[in-house]
Amino acid sequence: MSKQANPSVIGAFVIGALLITVVGLTAFSSGQWLAKKSQFVIYFNESVNGLSVGALVKMQGVPIGKVIDIQVQLEPNSQRILTPVFIEIDHEKCSQFMAIGDIESQQALMTRLMKEGLRMQLQYTSLVTGQLYVETLLRPESPIKLTDLNDDFIELSAVTSSSQEVQKNVTEAIRGIQNIPFETLSAEVILTLKNINQLIGSEDMRQSVRSLARALKSAESILAKVDKKAEKITTELHGTLHYSHRAMKKIDAAAEPILEELPKNLNATLDEISRSAQSLRLLADYLEQHPEALIRGKR
Repeated sequence: MSKQANPSVIGAFVIGALLITVVGLTAFSSGQWLAKKSQFVIYFNESVNGLSVGALVKMQGVPIGKVIDIQVQLEPNSQRILTPVFIEIDHEKCSQFMAIGDIESQQALMTRLMKEGLRMQLQYTSLVTGQLYVETLLRPESPIKLTDLNDDFIELSAVTSSSQEVQKNVTEAIRGIQNIPFETLSAEVILTLKNINQLIGSEDMRQSVRSLARALKSAESILAKVDKKAEKITTELHGTLHYSHRAMKKIDAAAEPILEELPKNLNATLDEISRSAQSLRLLADYLEQHPEALIRGKR
């Protein structure tokens, strides 16, 4: 007769197995399953070829999360095909961003971070393999673009990837080159060259060149004559200035004694004028008292 199994032993065995499983999972996952995480959605208006589930989400090259799902969605209004990418962010990897004390909800937190410039962008892990990852950037100069198509996840604003911008610029440049009317330009250039060739080979052009050569030769001859005349004029001007300097010296020497005697003469003249004025004053006083003297004379 077989012996019945002890329930206590079986229970202990099951509990032990569970503990071993938990410890193993914790060891292999480095405790990540206990970490606090948040999920968001990003709507990219570009190709996500090269992005796969499990691709990293980075900030300044540091992994802070991963891609958990990629879908395709049609925008009702514009009929654009959008690619919603769902990501998971580990709070421990960016605790300073995810634990701002004065924010009431996670929606308000992400709204504030987006106002301060938080943007998401696709970038290449390797140009050789073409694999993509999601980069977290600070671009306060770029506008916030949200679709509001998902009520279950907080939406983060995206900016066009650098590769997409380069491709767009190259496409626009190629389109601009294609729009250049090369046939018309070629015909105009050929016609211009023909006209130049005809103009250069014409008799009028040769005659003009000969006239220009004669004019230049005449100008050279005139300049040579002017140069000789200028030398003579310069010599004469130098002599004139020399004589003028000597004359000024003589005038200065002759004027010095005149200037010394001038104050004396002026003083004598002023004395005579003063005496004459006094006599006129006396005459005026007398005539004022005896006006009849003008007729009868002085008694």
